[in-house]
Amino acid sequence: MAQASELRIAIGIALPPYVLDKNNAGIEVEIIKEALKVKGYSVSFHFVPNLRLLRRLKNKEVDGTAQNSIFDIGREVNMTVYDSDTTITYHNFAIAFDDKKFQIHSIEDLLNKRVLAFQNASKYLGPIYAAMAKNNENYREHAKQSLQVKQLYADRVDVVISERRIFNYWKSQAQSQGALFSRNSHKSLKFHNIFSASPRNVKFVERQTRDDFNAGLKVIKASGLYQAIIKKYEHM
Repeated sequence: MAQASELRIAIGIALPPYVLDKNNAGIEVEIIKEALKVKGYSVSFHFVPNLRLLRRLKNKEVDGTAQNSIFDIGREVNMTVYDSDTTITYHNFAIAFDDKKFQIHSIEDLLNKRVLAFQNASKYLGPIYAAMAKNNENYREHAKQSLQVKQLYADRVDVVISERRIFNYWKSQAQSQGALFSRNSHKSLKFHNIFSASPRNVKFVERQTRDDFNAGLKVIKASGLYQAIIKKYEHM
């Protein structure tokens, strides 16, 4: 394994504003980096597709992986891992224009809507969502989340399924490029809260490293740095 002063952390690729792999930056990346910095560690991030996170950990090519808290990677790779406290929480919403006055109180309420979701949403968002996706002939998924914003503002879809900060990031990028359909660009959005939040954490190979990370996380929260990191990226 790596020396105590340098840790190798595997994390998914390109999920702005949480992970900006080309810049070695993002909300989740900086929180992990700063929490470990408190205890004297430097971090080398391995940006890999989610499916490869397992392999990196199993082969002991990394000292930890950043993932969904509920995912039991230790069982998957048949080794003991140590879960950190929650680093950040992702929260998906059903996003639509407020003036549509849609009554969306449950996943089933999406059945008669033109829905555009992120890639593999039907695999990640549970069996009720998967059934809705299967039975809704106007349901689509797309890998480029920047496209979701443009499709919504162009009236090509009724509802977008996206994580709030991710959607707002791409909306801000599209606005700065003048890429939003002007007729709808000033409309208010409604974020329909029909999904549970998804806490994230780091699964460490060593217990001591996990304990050091948790201690550092408490420090950056108490100092205000944690919230400053989030605020910085929410206003990009």
